[in-house]
Amino acid sequence: MEPDDVVEQYRQHAQSKGQSGKSTQLLCKAAAEQLQICATVLSDQGWRYATHADAEVHSPTATLDGKRAGFKEKSIDGVGRYWVRDMNDGREGLMVVDPSSLKGLAPVGLVVAWPQPGVVIAWVAGNPNLDQIVAVGVAKMYEASNHPISSKLYRYDGEDWVVWGEAKKPSAPE
Repeated sequence: MEPDDVVEQYRQHAQSKGQSGKSTQLLCKAAAEQLQICATVLSDQGWRYATHADAEVHSPTATLDGKRAGFKEKSIDGVGRYWVRDMNDGREGLMVVDPSSLKGLAPVGLVVAWPQPGVVIAWVAGNPNLDQIVAVGVAKMYEASNHPISSKLYRYDGEDWVVWGEAKKPSAPE
């Protein structure tokens, strides 16, 4: 997952390194408001974003394995639980392609955030205390990142990923 301006930023960066043509164009498409999902090339050495020069990349071939798709459950005492996936394995966008991969976390729809590269946070919305605590955490991660992705919180409505809200740090008391 990347912010919506990543394709242009990458093109400029690649050109500054002497690249040209298809190798300067990331293979991305719109995923949700202000988000791009970019294809990745996975290898034993790690992962990298695919470009239009990667002729063998056509559609996702990797999946999110296991019932929890790599998410770890966390809890806030007396408030509730949420899930974090921080594997930085190039697969954090696959739940956009296959929202059913989140069903192993909860039988109801989740709110999902991608605040920084490699990190996905998900929770069942509706508990105002949990909603606020997780949203503030997302806002802090987004602001602290040297490569922020999005402060928006998303929910899959059965057809599209739509903005559910935006994470903001609480304002300081006056």
